Amino acid sequence: MSQEFIRLKNSFLFKGLPDAVLEALVQKVIRRTFYEGEALMRRGEDGDALYIIDQGSVKIVTVDKEGGELVLNHCGPGEAIGEMSLFDKEPRSAGVIALEETHALELKQDAFFELLNQRPDLALNFIRSFSARLRFSSTYIQKAIEWSKKIAEGDYSFMEQFHTGQTGQFKADTDDDKAGQLLSAFFNMVKGVRAREENLKLQVETLTLQIDEVRRRQEFEELTSTDFYAALKEKAQAIRQQRSDKK
Repeated sequence: MSQEFIRLKNSFLFKGLPDAVLEALVQKVIRRTFYEGEALMRRGEDGDALYIIDQGSVKIVTVDKEGGELVLNHCGPGEAIGEMSLFDKEPRSAGVIALEETHALELKQDAFFELLNQRPDLALNFIRSFSARLRFSSTYIQKAIEWSKKIAEGDYSFMEQFHTGQTGQFKADTDDDKAGQLLSAFFNMVKGVRAREENLKLQVETLTLQIDEVRRRQEFEELTSTDFYAALKEKAQAIRQQRSDKK
């Protein structure tokens, strides 16, 4: 039993398929190696293959309006990526980057459809995979909305309940946990916003004190420059002089 057969058999995408189908798959996959930072696929390019991660880990990324990287998901051994483009023939909706040296099994589009025509039951496994992706996407969006509402209300309490780890080295047992981990970039941005907010408040308070001090000095100068104050000052000096003479 080959290593490729074992990986496919344990992969979520192909789990439960008869050994005969898995053996046919083994004949069609190509073993590939990607090094840290290398792209398995890029956003916008034509999709002509899917990948099953054998060893290592990857991140699924897109870009925001400012051109910054936005991490959508992490995938590790046994997980399949890139299968959507095989069906809809649309350009890749996201890029995939190796987080470390990663070994993957590549299944080309032509080989995939040839096998699919021979074994229609293979489609059921893909439907199951798509359903799992949709459930995760719903959890991800729900958590993002929940956090956004809390921030809009000035509630940062959720930050104390969430701890980030090093990229690609976390373990999440549920979709909710994984979504929280993947939103770590958003979480770190929130921490930065909060820090800037607190710093701005401190600056405003300092500026307010400085303005009050200037105002008090100005009011004092205005008061001491009046004829009334000058006359009052002369009167006080005269009284002190009279008391000194009596002594």
